[in-house]
Amino acid sequence: MGSLLLTVALVAGIGLAGSTILVVASQKLAVEEDERLVELVAMLPGANCGSCGYAGCEAYAKAMLDGAACNSCGPGGREVAQKVAAYLGVDAGDVVVKRAVVACRGTADRVVLQERAGYQGAPSCRSYSTMGHLSDGCTDGCIGYGDCMAACPYGAISLNKHDVAVVDPAICIGCGLCTTICPRHLISLQEKSDVSEVSFVLCHNTLMGKRARDACANTCLGCRRCEKVCPQKCITVENNVAHIDVSKCVGCKVCMNVCPEGAIYPLVWVPHET
Repeated sequence: MGSLLLTVALVAGIGLAGSTILVVASQKLAVEEDERLVELVAMLPGANCGSCGYAGCEAYAKAMLDGAACNSCGPGGREVAQKVAAYLGVDAGDVVVKRAVVACRGTADRVVLQERAGYQGAPSCRSYSTMGHLSDGCTDGCIGYGDCMAACPYGAISLNKHDVAVVDPAICIGCGLCTTICPRHLISLQEKSDVSEVSFVLCHNTLMGKRARDACANTCLGCRRCEKVCPQKCITVENNVAHIDVSKCVGCKVCMNVCPEGAIYPLVWVPHET
C-alpha cells in the first residue's frame, strides 16, 4: 500500500513539475500580438479571397500593421480602405477597382454543347475538362456547367441562354475566387480604366480559320485587323487570338468596327451595388 501511494505521489509530482515548466515556457516564449489585429480583421469583409495579395484577411491585417497599403481589398473597396486607414491613422490612397470578366461569348450552335449531350460524368467544368476526349469544338471556351457560378459568394455570375458564364459588374466586387475555379482560365480580373468604356476581346479560342468558325460562330480568328488599326497600339495577337491592354485603350472602338467576327465588346464600368 505504501509503495502504491509513493508511486501516485511521484507521478503527481512529475506532472506538476511538467505543467509548471510548460506554463513558464509559454510565458517566456509568447509572442506579443498587436491588440489592433482583432479590430482590423473585423473591419475586413472576411472573404479570405486573396485578391489583396495575401493568404487571407488576417494575413492582410497583419501586413497593414507592418505598413502595407490599406487599399488592396477588392471586396471592401473604398469604404473599407478609408475605415482601416482612419483606424491606423494613415492615408487610404486610391482604391484599385477590379471586376471579373469572362473571355467567352459562345453561341447556341457551339460544338461543346453538342458534345456535352453524350458526357456521362459529373456536371462540373473541372470534371469535364479532365476527360481527355477528342473535341471538334472550341477547347478554350466556356464549358458551361457553372463551377464559377457556384464558387461566387456574391451571386455575381450566371449562365446565359447559351450556357456561357456572364459576370454582372454591378454585383461583382473583384474578389477573384472565380478566376481560380475555371479550368480553362477564361476569367480574369480587370482594373477600372480612366475611360468609362474600353474594348475587350471576349474570346480565348486558339483554333485557326475554318476550325475556329466551325467550333463557334462568335470567335476571334487572329486575323490581326484590330491590331493593325488600333491608334494606341494596345492590341497584340498571340496564339491566334487578340489581346487588348485595357490600361492603354481609350475607347475609340475602331477595333470593334473592323472585327469580322464581332469578338470585341465594350467593357463597361458600372458603380458597384451596395
